[in-house]
Amino acid sequence: MNRREIVAGVGSVGVPAGAGGLFRYGPPSVGTDEPSPDDGTEDDESGPITVETINARGSEAGSVTVPDGETVTVATFFVTGCGNCQAQIPRLATAREQLRDECGDAVRFLAVTYQERHQLPESDLRDWWATHDGNGLVGYDSGLAGAYGVVGYPVTVALFPDGEKRWRDLGVLEAETIVDEVGAVLEADTDCNDDRRS
Repeated sequence: MNRREIVAGVGSVGVPAGAGGLFRYGPPSVGTDEPSPDDGTEDDESGPITVETINARGSEAGSVTVPDGETVTVATFFVTGCGNCQAQIPRLATAREQLRDECGDAVRFLAVTYQERHQLPESDLRDWWATHDGNGLVGYDSGLAGAYGVVGYPVTVALFPDGEKRWRDLGVLEAETIVDEVGAVLEADTDCNDDRRS
């Protein structure tokens, strides 16, 4: 067997494997941090979405409504098999702690997996969350990504209490970047700007 046949054989195995990964986890997040053509100015939400949460570090089993009319919500969309998502989770936890210290209940962090419960049982999600130092609400997407035109992972968005999307970024972000971007959203919506400056 020559080299060309070996390469062709390996490539033919990779195609179904890649297709299976694409089917299971969706398209990979590649490209720049440029916002998508949907820049958040014309959101098409039809109303609040209920996200099922699990019992994990910083999270309780139950549900949260987005938007809730009172809180700036920072939502991150992920899949557990994504290395960038794994790297993003501890950065979110750091940003959450800093913003919660500065702004209290004016902000909440929510991590949402695209994976469904039959693909990713709650116990597996809880273990993954602990392994990657997650801290904050975590649960399963039930239409939130679709309501805000979120594609790819990890994607982080900041939503006003009325549901308006005010910030979106794709990829691994430093905790300081999250704090700065979400802080600007909080300053525009709450009295947290006074607290952050003091």
